[in-house]
Amino acid sequence: MKKSLLLFAALLFIACIATAQSQWVSYKIDDKLSANLPVQPTRADEHSVFVKGGDSIIYVVATVDFSKLEGHLDSAQLAEMAPTPEFTDELKAGMLSEMPGSTLGDVTPGKWNGYNTFSMEGGNAASKLKLYVYMVIIGTNMYSLMAIVPEGHETKGKDVFFASLALNN
Repeated sequence: MKKSLLLFAALLFIACIATAQSQWVSYKIDDKLSANLPVQPTRADEHSVFVKGGDSIIYVVATVDFSKLEGHLDSAQLAEMAPTPEFTDELKAGMLSEMPGSTLGDVTPGKWNGYNTFSMEGGNAASKLKLYVYMVIIGTNMYSLMAIVPEGHETKGKDVFFASLALNN
């Protein structure tokens, strides 16, 4: 009897987790990309939105248009610069200047659907937070997905979030 009850409880728990993750909403970042979030996001500023999920993770989506920044890079210039160590060093330094007290590890470059990507992990010891960042450059835009996870919490939501990035048709 106890085994049946435990099995039923375990199946119910798994079903609840699967349902919670499938209920995420699709957020259209712009005409190029979408990502899934636990609920509709709140606008932080003209370039970013965020959500605090029920799992205590803060999910952030941000965009930067390099053609509108000082230096006005076009897509060809950005594509040439993106894979260089100088670019990744500047990227990391720029992020750290906006996140006092935080640290970031090495930038790991990669490719996603033929586009340059960058990922980093870091943290903020004083706030007891882990930081996970995944960025992709398309044209002159850099899209950033960030998950801010309290230390000791599961990171499954972060994985669902990053894996949900999709090109719009």
